[in-house]
This record gives sequence, C-alpha cells and structure tokens, in this order.
Amino acid sequence: MAELKTAEQLLELAGIALGSLLLESSTAADDLSILVPANSIRDVLTTLRDADGLKFDLMSYMTVVDYTPQEPRFELVYDLYSVDSANRIRVRCRLADSGSEDKLPEIDSVSEVFATADWHEREAYDLFGIHFRGHPNLRRILLPENWDGHPLRRDYPYDGKPAWKLGASVAEPDAKFDILDN
Repeated sequence: MAELKTAEQLLELAGIALGSLLLESSTAADDLSILVPANSIRDVLTTLRDADGLKFDLMSYMTVVDYTPQEPRFELVYDLYSVDSANRIRVRCRLADSGSEDKLPEIDSVSEVFATADWHEREAYDLFGIHFRGHPNLRRILLPENWDGHPLRRDYPYDGKPAWKLGASVAEPDAKFDILDN
C-alpha cells in the first residue's frame, strides 16, 4: 500500500502534474481542493488518475453547486480517491449559465475516464440542467422525461407555480401533509 500524503504533499504532486491547469488550491483542514478550467476537465481527471504518486483511480462522487446570482453560476465538484493510498482530492471547475433552457451549460463528460461518472453526470443533467458532451446515455435519471426544468437550481419555482408540464404544482409553503389528519 502506498503512503498516505498530507494535503500539501498532494498539492505539490498535483501542481507538477497539472502545471498551469491548476488555477487555485486550498489545503484547509488538510483537505486538498483544487480549481481547474472547465474546458480541461477530462484532461485534468485523466492526469490525476494516471500520474505517478497520485493514482486517483476512483471518482467517489460528482455534484453541482448553484451560486445564483453569482457568475459563473455553477461549480462542478469531483471527489477523487486513491484506493491504494487512501488519498483524496476534490477537483472543482466553474460553468457560466447560458440563460436559456434551450442551450444548457456544457462540459465534457468524464464517463470514459471514470465509469462512476455515468450516473453522477445523468443526475447533474436531470437536477441542474448541465449538459455533458460525449456522454453515452445522457437522459433524466430521477425525474420523468417530460419534467419541465431542473429542480435543484436555486431559481426553480417552489412557490406554487406549475412545476411541470402535466399540470402538477409544488405545494404551498403552509400546506399540511399529516396522514393522521382526516
């Protein structure tokens, strides 16, 4: 088993491997988080998977943070883990909002780099409306195909407006759903 490294040691190795693609970093609480350009995400994750001394061979999860009204609006977060050394790194990149449901924000799929990305990218597409170029099966995973919108976006209508095309609406804030009440 390889040696568990500190966040500073991992940052040094990642900096050597990534060069100018490493835009920002944080080692708070001995937890390494790096920011990289969104247009290089596939190359960055492939490098972190294959580079000597790093070998991050498992993508534990990928998620999205919506920073509305800030631009770039979205931050994608990839958590990578090395099974051999138990090291972990968080890789972040930012995407601007297109401002239109007809043209979703786009980033390259990494499902060919990490098999676990397949479902995580489908979930991010379904709930945040991020389009993953090159994904082998990009379609909704949790919601019906005819669902209108992306419910984890901060501007999704939770105020009783129609939430999807078939006429269902989100409950009013003061609605009570107690199964014991008749």
